[in-house]
Amino acid sequence: MSGFTLSPLDIALPPGAFAGGGRDILMHDGAPLCGFTRGPLRPCLHPVWTPSGHVVTAEQPADHPHHRGIWCASDHVGLLMQGPDGIERYDYNFYVDEVFQGRAPGCIRQTGLSLVAQNDRTALVAQTLDWSGPQEWAAPTGRPVLIERRCTAITLLQDAVIMDITSEVTPAGDIAVALGPTRHAWFNARLALDIAIDPTSAPVDNQRHRGAAAIPSRDTKWVDYSGPVGGGDTAGITVIPGGGKDNAWFVSDWGVITVGSIRDQARTLAPGTQALFTCRIVAHDGPAPAHNLWTDIPFVTPDALAGEISGDLE
Repeated sequence: MSGFTLSPLDIALPPGAFAGGGRDILMHDGAPLCGFTRGPLRPCLHPVWTPSGHVVTAEQPADHPHHRGIWCASDHVGLLMQGPDGIERYDYNFYVDEVFQGRAPGCIRQTGLSLVAQNDRTALVAQTLDWSGPQEWAAPTGRPVLIERRCTAITLLQDAVIMDITSEVTPAGDIAVALGPTRHAWFNARLALDIAIDPTSAPVDNQRHRGAAAIPSRDTKWVDYSGPVGGGDTAGITVIPGGGKDNAWFVSDWGVITVGSIRDQARTLAPGTQALFTCRIVAHDGPAPAHNLWTDIPFVTPDALAGEISGDLE
């Protein structure tokens, strides 16, 4: 089948066995581009392929098993509950799979996934996600925290796959929610081991600073991490966030890029209000570009792409 398709990756399991998650693969003309994976606690994009077929993401590496490909998360999310003497913050962690710094792990459950629009080179995949707190006393099924609408526009170029991610969150009920402050949010990428483990590989930013220690945590426009992927080829990932000067970075020399805009102070959402986070992540063939042409391509918003398409896809 020509064009983009999104289909479940079905794996035959023995009788009595069941899967702890699931994966839908976005393909173009039969070639895989990325997997929309449902993990036990949060979804992610993995595997992510370059146009040449190299996988540039890692899933659950031994050192940080909660790192999964490309994912959205935050380890400081608080319900601002009304108590007898004022507001009390019920704090959860949606980043680590276990209790983290005293905060129990919540779960981001995918409740909807669909390929809603496409043209000759771009597909729009929409997800609906429920952020829920853990099972606890007085909340045996967990407390509803956030509802997220996440849209990923995937554009295929000759040497790159561009993923424009729009994440919109709103409180799940009539209780305000505080996001952050934290460096473990909002957009994250974990590079494939072949790239990260190579001693010649290192992250680089738009000012050509090389190595994590040299990359400023503020006022950085993009970060690339590229390296060998076998067969003499090179590939990598570039992260280009929206949000302007509010962004703060956490970059490591062992394969992690994180960027978000809630590093310094919490962002409070009243019931019925939204927070919008955007980021462009590029899986590319070849080394980090001397001039990042991907910053010159307009960001694909869900409304803009959907407006170009006549009719919905099944």
